[in-house]
Amino acid sequence: MKILVPVKRVIDYNVKARVKPDGSGVDLANVKMSMNPFDEIALEEAIRQKEKGVCSEVLAVSIGVKQAQETLRTALAMGADRAILIVAAETVETDIEPLAVAKLLKAVISEEEPGLVIAGKQAIDNDMNATGQMLAALLDWPQAAFASEVVITDGKAKVTREVDGGLQTISVNLPAVVTADLRLNEPRYASLPNIMKAKRSRWSRKHRKIMVSISARVLM
Repeated sequence: MKILVPVKRVIDYNVKARVKPDGSGVDLANVKMSMNPFDEIALEEAIRQKEKGVCSEVLAVSIGVKQAQETLRTALAMGADRAILIVAAETVETDIEPLAVAKLLKAVISEEEPGLVIAGKQAIDNDMNATGQMLAALLDWPQAAFASEVVITDGKAKVTREVDGGLQTISVNLPAVVTADLRLNEPRYASLPNIMKAKRSRWSRKHRKIMVSISARVLM
């Protein structure tokens, strides 16, 4: 089984955001960017599932500007097996709406056919908390949001999720979409050898073709 993990490039959570002088938005010039923390948790969970022998491959996907390849290299350094970048914006100021992201992810999923999607429950830059649910609806897959524990056995995912009244445990058939909450795990640090190896990585011609075809088909 293959697990797909969407990852987003956002302002590093340790950085204090600055508003542009004209008040038109957040000033992103020379600001440190990193992987969305909830996506780090989702990626860590996928890697742990691979270490348990549940899945055979972890695929990281990022949708945004070309600079997001650095975020994908971080994913590779953490333990992802492959990465796909879809360039869907020209400037870092452009934030792609969740529905557009979900449509692009659906196109990737049709190509890659993963058995499970694990995503962060939300991105810290806009806090929309919508992409995972929209993706599940577009795919007509079961979903389990706000996961604090995931156990995969016999073609099902047993997910403990946080709700207003406490904890709720549900079981969904695979393939499914799971979104990770803060208490699911603590992401690992990428080792220096893995970081150097990821910096030398190259995007394959096949994935560049997939990226171009998906962008043209969905964004027209």
